[in-house]
Amino acid sequence: MLLYLTAETAEKPEMDGRLRFACVDYHFARPFPAGLPEAPEGVMLLGGDIDARRVPEIAEECRRRSLTAVLAGYGRSPALETARFCDGLLRRGLTPILTESAWQLGCGAEMLISTAISGGDLPSRVVEAMEKSASLCLDLERLCRSFPLPCPDGEGEELNPRALAEFLRRGAKEQFSEELMCKAFTAQMKGETRFILFDDRETLCRKASMAASMGIRRCFLLYPEWSVADAAAAVDAVGKTPTIQG
Repeated sequence: MLLYLTAETAEKPEMDGRLRFACVDYHFARPFPAGLPEAPEGVMLLGGDIDARRVPEIAEECRRRSLTAVLAGYGRSPALETARFCDGLLRRGLTPILTESAWQLGCGAEMLISTAISGGDLPSRVVEAMEKSASLCLDLERLCRSFPLPCPDGEGEELNPRALAEFLRRGAKEQFSEELMCKAFTAQMKGETRFILFDDRETLCRKASMAASMGIRRCFLLYPEWSVADAAAAVDAVGKTPTIQG
């Protein structure tokens, strides 16, 4: 399994040699930046609405920078335009990767899903996604959310990492959720009881190990949401994980 640290090239940290780089310098609606360095076996991440007319330019930039895959689908993604985009990349020897909302059956792309869920069962969610797409990627998005009790809509609110750190410093009784594969505790906030879900290096490693055991091809970690040390720990965890043969 390949693990990618995702960042702008200008903010790219000193990388662990076992990590790959996913560069977010590109957008469908803007000219591509000039003179960026090579990123062998890296991924180009494209923001905005998919525009298949830019495939030749994308392919040339990937060739110049030694990129092997293109991740897109963060804007509006009409089915026909998405199909043309994926077909154009495949014809040029590049691997298309699409977000879950943009992916469609028969497009030939790998599907990217987020692991930051606040309900249900993450391993089951991954299995269900794999039944749709044989080539699955995971966005190991760092979860840090606060939920009122009860919380009928299951949405909650983003929790400031500093607030989380303060709860933990005060001795919050965290527990690991096997279903969500993250940590949880309850706390008092502004006079009400809140349910806190969060990820840390331990849960990252568990999710990466789960992905490796299920034969997932790629995982993405956003920097600096995750540090290089966090990513390196995930690589170590993956190295110790046997792959389940289907």
